[in-house]
Amino acid sequence: MSTRIGVVGLGRIGRMHARNIAQEPGVDELVLIGRTEGKLEDAKAQLQSELAPEAGPDLRGAHAPAGRDNSPVISTVVLTEDWTDGLDGVIIASSTHTHPELARTALTAGVPVLLEKPIGLKLEETAALSAEFEALDVPIMVAYHRRYDEGFQSLRERIHSGDMGTIRVIHSAGHDHFHVDPEFIPTSGGVWRDLLIHEFDTIPWLLGERPVSIYASGSVLDEQAYADSGDLDTATAVITFESGVQALISGARNIASGQDVNTVVYGSDAAYAAGVDSKSPVVSTEPGVSPPESTYADFVERFEPAFRREIRHFLAVIDGDATSLTLPSDGIVAARLAVAAEESVRRGIPVRLDEIDF
Repeated sequence: MSTRIGVVGLGRIGRMHARNIAQEPGVDELVLIGRTEGKLEDAKAQLQSELAPEAGPDLRGAHAPAGRDNSPVISTVVLTEDWTDGLDGVIIASSTHTHPELARTALTAGVPVLLEKPIGLKLEETAALSAEFEALDVPIMVAYHRRYDEGFQSLRERIHSGDMGTIRVIHSAGHDHFHVDPEFIPTSGGVWRDLLIHEFDTIPWLLGERPVSIYASGSVLDEQAYADSGDLDTATAVITFESGVQALISGARNIASGQDVNTVVYGSDAAYAAGVDSKSPVVSTEPGVSPPESTYADFVERFEPAFRREIRHFLAVIDGDATSLTLPSDGIVAARLAVAAEESVRRGIPVRLDEIDF
């Protein structure tokens, strides 16, 4: 059976997903979907160049799967009322404000969806949209890619095995190598909804516990464009969970040493970390310790294996061989934490999550 997968939205994330899915066996046709024919053709030409046999790992991806001798057919479709016709699945990576309607159209047509987060422009919509989409009983994955990352999955298994003893404290860093494009800042959702939303999703998932409160703070240190949009370039938060465990989180833009995303869990009997490896961009000042030879350039490079595993999982969901690890309702906790963090910054005090009513 021929498999046709569509990609709506051909910005950086959409192009990455298109490249990754085109390299997966079993995909016969990749359909690029957008509003402008000229931009679609440009995206198609760029993708064909990246998939060419002579293209190096910088274009094809360092973790591109081996064994595929030919690329799928690449076609383009202008976004009209019948854009879902003939699709076996669709990745929606367009602007956030378009997510609800595009997802609704695809799911209503019975087409499985991989939807970039967030599911709506306002996090307050998360609960209502989650209930609506899941009631349609068509497979949907929201792209919280860390749940598909081997390191984070292994860390979760360690926690739940009991071998770590009493979990005492968690340290988590979400540090971007570069500043956000100034044009994106006003619509990005800010440091809590765009950058640290992943920590807010991942840490409760790792622990399997309900967060009770959050105390958040932040500032603008070196880029006025964030302040102009009411955003921050540096932020910290402390989440307290039901058991009393606390998670200390830092988020920052423009960390010149490289992309740094890691979570360290300290237990009474052991400590484990995801994201601490030979490319971690921290140089030890201890004598005789060598600095990393290279670091991750950005989040795409840092999480390339996870993004590919996410795509493979989506294909397995389409085939009926797997179920979604990231249902829309799974994002409600992260959404509440993001809104509570904003409120905590505004009020200067810890905010309980039961105060955040969607």
